[in-house]
Amino acid sequence: MEHLEINVFPISFEKHLGFCIIAAVFFLLQFARTKRWYQLVLAAAIPLSLLIYIAPENETYFYGIGIMEGALLLLALVLNIVQSRKIAKAEAEKAAAEEAAKKAEPAVMADAPELPEQAAEASEQNTEE
Repeated sequence: MEHLEINVFPISFEKHLGFCIIAAVFFLLQFARTKRWYQLVLAAAIPLSLLIYIAPENETYFYGIGIMEGALLLLALVLNIVQSRKIAKAEAEKAAAEEAAKKAEPAVMADAPELPEQAAEASEQNTEE
């Protein structure tokens, strides 16, 4: 086990375990807050790196875990890019709709009939002149 820890991880198993727990909790909380799917993938991928300690002498298992971790990180990257584009597009559409509503608002107000109070004030001002 010492050989694995020195060559693969520059930190001890206990520190690696602590890091994985903290990272998983952090990414789960972030996912609950922001609903970004890549955070959920990372919340699973980081603790899965602990699987390496199950059979450190088995090279097939060792590289299989590495490939799985790489695939999960790639999945997280792709999910982040796709979701970021969707969010940016939705925000742009929302901003365009708000801008269109603001432009349409003055035209609607110009066509609106006067309120009775405004009409009374206007007639009083006309009679005073």
